Amino acid sequence: MRKIIAVEWLSLDGYFSRENNETDWFVWDKEMEAYYRQMFLGFDTILFGGTTYKIMAEYWPKAASANENTDIKDFMNDSRKIVFSKTLESTDWNNSEIIKEINPEEIQTMKQVEGKDIIIFGSGSVVARLTKLELVDEYKFLINPVFIGIGKTIFTTEEAKLKLKLLDTKTFDCGDIMLHYETSK
Repeated sequence: MRKIIAVEWLSLDGYFSRENNETDWFVWDKEMEAYYRQMFLGFDTILFGGTTYKIMAEYWPKAASANENTDIKDFMNDSRKIVFSKTLESTDWNNSEIIKEINPEEIQTMKQVEGKDIIIFGSGSVVARLTKLELVDEYKFLINPVFIGIGKTIFTTEEAKLKLKLLDTKTFDCGDIMLHYETSK
């Protein structure tokens, strides 16, 4: 069965974005790029909330190959993209579809379809909802060596009461630390 893996960038003070959804504080280098290229080999579907989708759909189709790793650009543009949004009416980014509501049965069916694992980027409200429904199998938290002072958190209610089992850690020369957990069901 396919797994849903949430990949979340967090500041040291626990935020995944600024209040205005800016993520200009992410610490990124060639080592992180190589890690992402390797990680993407295990996925063929991306889940997004509406806000993250709009940001990604604005950037990736236009990303210049000279400025971005071609493997990452190809993954972002070629993968199946599912957007959970009650307000988004249409998509222009290829291989994208909108689903208005998170239906647990549909998600379970999606996980049973043949294919690679499913990744969630950002999309805090989707991660929180799927966590509450116990549909996220693993989390990769990439802790950035920055404080942003104020911003948005992912977990704000009872979905944060989840027991996790540490699978792996990885440190990067740029100061990022990856904490990889699976859910304890």
